[in-house]
Amino acid sequence: MLVLVVLYIALPVQMAVDRDFTSASIMRNNPTLDPANLDFAVNAAIVYAIVLHALDVVLVVWFVLKALQGRRWARIALTVYLVIATLASYISAAAGSEYWWAVISGNVIHLAMIAALWLPASARAFFAAHRRHSG
Repeated sequence: MLVLVVLYIALPVQMAVDRDFTSASIMRNNPTLDPANLDFAVNAAIVYAIVLHALDVVLVVWFVLKALQGRRWARIALTVYLVIATLASYISAAAGSEYWWAVISGNVIHLAMIAALWLPASARAFFAAHRRHSG
């Protein structure tokens, strides 16, 4: 989870710190954009990334903390969140190859977390034990 949170923070930081990087990505996808609107588009993209990734951080931390308490709903919600985040990451992949580092590493972490929630016998036993104690 901590590596995923760092990754979620790293992309908007990169976009904000290296505005030429963000600008080049936007221009490649919108070659007719005039310079006056480019600055607005860069700022909008950075704000969008910050807000979206801040929400991602809050959700993933909350779901993980609740799952660690044995909440079955959190296990399911975290799984759904991770599947949606994996699918949504392809929006970043379509924006340009410079974002692939975030897409690939994020998706590897998403899939590893899903596997850790469902595949090990210890994870299944953990949630089963909490189900018996809560009923």
